[in-house]
Amino acid sequence: MSVMHELLSGTQPLRGRAAMDMRLAAFGYRAARRLWAIEDPAVALRVHATLGGAPGYRQLVATGTPDTESGFDTWVIDNLLSPDIGVFTRTETEYLLREDPRITRRTLYYDVLTALARGASSPSKIGGLIGRERTALSHPLDVLESSGYVVKEEDILRGRHTSIKLVDPVIRFNQLVTVPRADLIDRGRADQAWHTSSATFRSKILGPHFEELARQWTGNHLSEVLPGLEPGAIGTTVVPDPAARTSHEVDVVALDLDSRPRQPGARIRLLGEAKATIERRGPHDLARLEHIRTLLSAQGYDTEGAVLALFSLAGFHEDLMRAAAERPDVLLVDLATLYRS
Repeated sequence: MSVMHELLSGTQPLRGRAAMDMRLAAFGYRAARRLWAIEDPAVALRVHATLGGAPGYRQLVATGTPDTESGFDTWVIDNLLSPDIGVFTRTETEYLLREDPRITRRTLYYDVLTALARGASSPSKIGGLIGRERTALSHPLDVLESSGYVVKEEDILRGRHTSIKLVDPVIRFNQLVTVPRADLIDRGRADQAWHTSSATFRSKILGPHFEELARQWTGNHLSEVLPGLEPGAIGTTVVPDPAARTSHEVDVVALDLDSRPRQPGARIRLLGEAKATIERRGPHDLARLEHIRTLLSAQGYDTEGAVLALFSLAGFHEDLMRAAAERPDVLLVDLATLYRS
């Protein structure tokens, strides 16, 4: 990429002679599963959460494709945490940063990525963690966003401060798992490095990734189970609850095709919660979404007919499934539904 960028820019001979600028995006999560030939959707989700949908990584792994969740653990140890393998994330992250010619001070970018991985979501918070003024971070963050390593998201219902998220799976895995356990990995104890990272992997990698796939599914596949419901803009929101002196985060908000983000009185077609925990979702989760829908209606949004969707990695309690079977406004989405092709 860096070679082609240089050939076509500035005073180079080929400047102005490019007929097309074609950007090849990574495969979606369903296509990635077919590429890796993984039967179990739980395993497919974990592989996608670590390597994303870039097809080239399929050829670099040394031990084939994992087919069980326990096999996934072994696969991570033998591939992602082995410095001798091409998908070792620390080497790959360095390579990705070198490939963009705009990234000339890699130490700064590495610090920014680490701060994002640790939960910093604004320039001021990032600056506080790495000891830099927020104004000095505008250019690095713009470069990382245009490269696809981070995204800047606004609340879909209200004009709020922008939330910055690290989304590149390889870099996220590196900053949260590989780098903090680098000493163990260098001593040949990758198995211990991985097992001591299990809580971090589930809460900071698998959980956010599952939420993102829930939003992707809503945009691309909702009409498969609810024919005729084509959503418009999709995002997240925080709903204030003045009576309870709290607020509620909503993982998935889908607007009507005719409504714009942050439009007063926008019509909401779906409200969803996505959980990658080991607990099954129950009636209390549905009650929470019902309460949020009532709050939004009182705040002037059009929620008539809005579907309440629960996305769960672990499934659902039977009483919730019975309730959903009797209510057209309740949708339960498990891994089998998420990956249906």
